[in-house]
Amino acid sequence: MLRGRRPGRRGRVTVEQVMASRPIRSPAVVVERVEGGGLRARIGRRRDWWVRLLSVFLPIPKERIVELDAAGEQVWELCDGEHSLREMISIFQEKHKLTRVEAEWSLRTYLRDLGKRGLVGFLVDKAGGVAAPGANGARVPRRG
Repeated sequence: MLRGRRPGRRGRVTVEQVMASRPIRSPAVVVERVEGGGLRARIGRRRDWWVRLLSVFLPIPKERIVELDAAGEQVWELCDGEHSLREMISIFQEKHKLTRVEAEWSLRTYLRDLGKRGLVGFLVDKAGGVAAPGANGARVPRRG
């Protein structure tokens, strides 16, 4: 049984709030440089009771490994909680000689994927400003 909010009932976030959000790296991720450029990110699996139970019957790895290429490394370095998505788009646009639309689409898609994998979270304040990590409205993925 689900407790708390029902799925799909999260607060709506406006496009302006998304552009003002500040991606931040998950503290549960361990990163190492890969020879030839890029990064290797390791994140431990969840330790929920059902994952532990399932791991008795199925071989579930203790951690997930995600490899980031050179462009992914640049994005990762900008996910410091200081740069907004809007600022990241401008930096990425200039560095890779892309149009604004191409840079925005690429970064939003890539960051959404990193968020789904639990590598980054997004600092968003419902009132329009930016929240601190762990404050009301801030979403930072944690593995425990």
